[in-house]
Order: sequence, then C-alpha cells, then structure tokens
Amino acid sequence: MKKKFWLKSSALGLLISGSLLASTVSADQAPIQILGINDFHGALNTTGSAYMPEGRISGAGSAAVLSTYLKNAENEFLAANPNGVSLRVQAGDMVGASPANSGLLQDEPTIRVLNAMGFDYGTLGNHEFDEGLPEFYRILNGQAPSPGQFYDIVNSYPREASQQKTVIANVVDKATGAIPFGWSPYAIENVTVNGQTVKVGFIGVVTTEIPSLVLKQHHEGYNFLDEAETIATYAKQLREQEVNAIVVLAHIPSTSQGDVASGQAADMMARVSAIDPNHSVDVVFAGHNHVYTNGLSGNTRIVQAVSQGKAYADVRGILDTETKDFVSTPTATVTATAPGVEKDPAIQAIVDEADSIVSTVTQAKIGTAVSSDDITRDVNEFKESPVGNLITTAQLEIARKEGYNVDFAITNNGGIRSDLIVGDDKSITWGAAQAVQPFGNILQVVELTGQQIYDALNQQYDESERYFLQMSGLKYVYTDADTPTPENPYKVYKAYKADGTELDPNATYTVVINDFLFGGGDSFSALTGGRFVGAIQPDTEVFVSYIKGLEAAGQPVSASITGVKTYKSAEQIAAEQTTTEEVEIPFETQRLEDATLPEGTEKVVTKGVNGKAKVVKDATGKEISRTVLVEPVTEVIHVGTKKVTKPGQNLPTPTTTEEPTPPAAKAKKKALLPATGEQAGLFLTILGVVGLGLGLVLWFKKGKAK
Repeated sequence: MKKKFWLKSSALGLLISGSLLASTVSADQAPIQILGINDFHGALNTTGSAYMPEGRISGAGSAAVLSTYLKNAENEFLAANPNGVSLRVQAGDMVGASPANSGLLQDEPTIRVLNAMGFDYGTLGNHEFDEGLPEFYRILNGQAPSPGQFYDIVNSYPREASQQKTVIANVVDKATGAIPFGWSPYAIENVTVNGQTVKVGFIGVVTTEIPSLVLKQHHEGYNFLDEAETIATYAKQLREQEVNAIVVLAHIPSTSQGDVASGQAADMMARVSAIDPNHSVDVVFAGHNHVYTNGLSGNTRIVQAVSQGKAYADVRGILDTETKDFVSTPTATVTATAPGVEKDPAIQAIVDEADSIVSTVTQAKIGTAVSSDDITRDVNEFKESPVGNLITTAQLEIARKEGYNVDFAITNNGGIRSDLIVGDDKSITWGAAQAVQPFGNILQVVELTGQQIYDALNQQYDESERYFLQMSGLKYVYTDADTPTPENPYKVYKAYKADGTELDPNATYTVVINDFLFGGGDSFSALTGGRFVGAIQPDTEVFVSYIKGLEAAGQPVSASITGVKTYKSAEQIAAEQTTTEEVEIPFETQRLEDATLPEGTEKVVTKGVNGKAKVVKDATGKEISRTVLVEPVTEVIHVGTKKVTKPGQNLPTPTTTEEPTPPAAKAKKKALLPATGEQAGLFLTILGVVGLGLGLVLWFKKGKAK
C-alpha cells in the first residue's frame, strides 16, 4: 500500500467486521476478498486440534469441511458486495508429509482437491522439494510417472494438471540463474470496476532455510535468495507497472499477539521497509510453523491459518481505481474449520476415491495397541512425546536386529507427522503407521563422539527451540544457559546412556539417524560430522516392521513419556555438585589442677593425637555432612605446686610448673590436703607396728583364760 492515497468519499475504507457492504463503497472502488491456507500437507480427511486465540478447537479440518467453509465465506462476502471479487491463495507445503490416501498416490489427489476448490495462486514450501522439484513439477502438470517408479496404484490414478498460478521469486537455478521450470516471480490479477482496472500483484517466496530442511540432492542445484531483498526488488517492478496493491505468499514462519505480528515474517517485512519505504506490500500470507497469525508489521497485514486445512484466513479490503491501491490496510479473520458443517460432496468424492484406491495397502492390520487411545505426538513441557519414544525405540531395535551395535536412536520431531491412530478394536493399520512417518527417509548408522552428541543436543536450544529431537537409549538433563535469552534459553548439563553411564565427550558412540539429519537437516549441523557405518531400511518401513514384529510376538504396542529430557535449575545442580574430603579433627587440651597431682610430680602429660573426619560440601563450600573416621586423643596436662621430698633428703625450695598460685590459696590448700608421698608411707608403717602389738597382747590373754 502506498504511503499516499486519495479517498473518493467519506464512506471509503469502512469495513464491517468480516464483510463489506456494497452501500459503503463508491463507484470507483471495489471490495476484494482473499481466502488463504498454508501447510495443507495432503490432509484430505485428517482432523485435529486447531489452536486459536479463543482456545483449542478439536476435530477441525478435512478437505470437504474446509471447502464448505471457503464457499460459505465467499458467498457471504459476494452477497454483501455484488461488485466485489474473491480469490483463493496458498502459501506452500500443499503436498509432502501427507497421509497415505494422498502420499501413496504421490499427492495427485491433493492437486485435484485444490483445483476443485478453485485456488488461484500459490507458492512453494520446503516440502515441495521433498522428492525434488522435477517430481513436483510432474505432479503439477498432471504428467504420468515412469513405469515402475511408484506403487502400481499411482500408474492408473486419474490425475489432472494444477489450475493455480505458481509464483516463486527467490529460487534460482545455480547454473542458469533462472527461476526453475519457467515459474514466475509474481503474477498480476486484474480487478475491474465500472470499466476501470486495479491490478493486484502476488509475489511468492520460500524460506531460505531449505538447505537445512531438504535432502542435499534435492536442493543443491538451487540458490535461495534473501526473502526481503527479493520482495523489495519485485515490489518495485510491480509499482513500475502501476501495481500498487501487493500480496506476498511467503512460506515464512510467523506469529502474533493481539494485532501485532512477530516472527520471521514480521522481521522480513521490517527489512523490506528499510530497503524500500515505498514497497507497497499490503498483505503477507505466511506459513511453515503452523501457528495462528493475524497482526500488523508496520502497515502490512500478516496472517497464517495454522495447518492441514484446520483453519483458513479471510482477508478483506477495498481497492481504489485512482490510487491503484488499497484505501487502507486490509482486515482479516482466521477461522477454524470446526466440525458440524456439511461436507462438500464434490470434494468428498475425490477423497473417498483415493481412500478406496489405497485401501488395499492402508487398511491391513499390522499391530495391536494396549488400548484404543491414539498414541499422541503432542509433546510435554520438555518437548518429549509418546509417539517420538515409540519411533526411536523402533529404530534402535531394528538397527540392532540388523547387526549394528547401536547405542542411541535420534530423529527430528518435525518428521513426525501424525498421532498413531488406533482403532476402537485396538488395531493399528499400515496406513496409520505410515501417516506417522511418511517421508521414507533412509536410516543411517553413524559413529559420533560424545562431544558431537552434546553439540547436537545443545542445538535444540538455539533459534528459540524451533527444532528439537526425539530419542531412545539416551537421556539428558538441561538447565538455564549461562546468559539465557529467548533465542538461546537453555544448555545441556549432562547426558547419559540407558544404563545411567554419563556420556564421555571423548568416547565414540554409534547412533541411528535419518539421512535428513545426517545432512544437517533442521539446522543440526553437529550431526554432519559423524562417520558413516551403514544404512538400514527407510523410516516408514522400520516403523511398520517394528509394529509387525510386536504383533508376531504377541506383544501389544504401547508408548509413554519416559523422562528422556529433564530440566534442573542452576540452584538444583549446584546443590548436587558435592565434594568429599578428609579433614583432621584437632585434639583438645585438658589442664587439671594440682589437687590431683601425686606427691613428687610436677607435671604429667598424656600426648594428644588428631582425629579424622569425612566432610561433604556443596558447590559453594558449605558443609553438608560430616562422618568421624578416627576419634581424636586428648592431651592431659597435670599442674603441680608441691615440693618433692624423700626420706633423709633436703627438700628444695617449692616451685611450680605453671603460673604460681597466690600465697593465700596455697596455705588454705595445704591445710586441706591429705598426707602424700613419703610422709604417708612412714605413718602407715608406725600404724602397722602398733596394730601388731595389740594383736599379740590379745592372743596372750585368751590363752591364759583357757
């Protein structure tokens, strides 16, 4: 939208909450509605939860329900605006990572459904590259595949060419510099009102992260140009053709809070504004991260309708024939396709036909679950899911059965595309398993050092945790980063093998990962440094094979959260970081008064010996516990004040071994003390002689009496 425009009447630019009344629009202006979806992923009859500002909407989606919502929205708009125009657009990832009824037929049913819904313009997402752009180009053009290239059911499928206009501006062939397959960077829609025309431009861009999202052989032939610079370049070209109303179909992540958009799409538009303040981009249909968005970045409206047809965006504005632009920034609503509406019969017929064709493959039972509850891919607060644990357990077990001594299995969470659907009779079908792991990525056995594994685990916590892993055989504890930011909030503290052994950064471990991750997919560059050991079956076949094996062994399928990832605060970790050391317990000294000193002794010393104790301290040095190993021996000091005397020996002058006792105290103490030393011996001798004499006298008297 240009910064400058002229209004033709006071009624111009009035929008009434989702519809534009014809009476509010002057003769030289035209209302326009643009209905958009993103990340459909071949979800012909898939339903699920749509997370909206008003809360979770369960059971949303399916192509036939989506079609009804789009028709109702268009009919309501045109009824209120007879001179208006309604268009339909998509922002990439219409195919790829699809359920079996589309994926087994190379997503050709999805092309037919989009045609039947009347989509006018679309761009590429990263999943259009899954099997290479030549294969996607074949699908778009309705061409038959080479014989024997796919399942036999593909050969006879009634395919048709896409009727939408594909626009992609930032993908160019490395060799030629041209946009591949003759696709255009933009397209122009002519909107006529009262004999005058307003041109609306549609530019397409895809995330430049494709080299991290797609197998190398499918992206290495292309350059992916900066999204903002590309938009600014082509917006200028469009303005030179008097195209001032510009819509961007961008497979770029976004989110919003209130009426403010954020995320990469908003950042992109901020850069476009910095490059060219007159860019005139009015609307961006975003995608890729499957998140509700409806907000502004400057004067640009950014919307995203979650994913898999579970919602749609309804953007409305007024075009002015004089300014060739919107009279004001368009408004938008993003609406969930909740159940309860009548399904479009024409769309449902295409879906039913696809179901019937693939049923011979998809409906075959391969396993039995412990209950009829689906095994969910929803993650807990630590980003661990039950179905993620089941998938990686399957990869670990199958790799070991094929002879590899594998320690861990790791997969990217983005490769898990569905809950594992379980029938009311607890049955699991081939189609249900394929929907969980639809890519058919080759599983590679590689050797990685403990440090490389630590690095990969830490890469989960960059880029605001956009990409993360599911794993088996490996557990770890993470904590707050040294300087936490929204971009890098956490770091891995310690990782352990299944037996509790801590990972050694210098040791080598054997890991099974898919070829997407081995090539650095989802920005896990740490995994590219592994040494290739061998390969096993693709992930789809491994998952199916594991479930079949459990069934053959009579074991039901079950999965749960097992505590693979655990968060601990820095304080908790500090409390656990204890040290143990032996310390000496110093002996004590006891000083005994001279009252206990034997006569003739000035000082008696019993030597002390230090004891030992085991002391446990936390990281701060605070003592947590103490265990005495050896008790200390106490030193005893006797202090004497008496003279040393012996019979026939002159007594020396009294002395003391310590501080002298005051005279008054000495005199008092001498009077109270009993006889000691040699004096006591002489007294006892005399007493003994007297006693003996008395005894003899008594004995004599007794004899006479007889």
